[in-house]
Amino acid sequence: MNELGGMRLNHFWAMVLFAALVSLALASLGRRTVRARLRYALWTLVLFLIVAVGVAWLMYPLSR
Repeated sequence: MNELGGMRLNHFWAMVLFAALVSLALASLGRRTVRARLRYALWTLVLFLIVAVGVAWLMYPLSR
């Protein structure tokens, strides 16, 4: 496990952190108003996490 500022970071939290940072970057580049940026950031974060968990679920049988 990696450490980030004294915090232990497992794979799930690394994925959440990455998805949050990318969502914020996309929202700040793609939308003009603060409200639109927040809505877009939240929407993309949720979609990133759903897709990542879905892909992990599909890949799980291959790990055995």
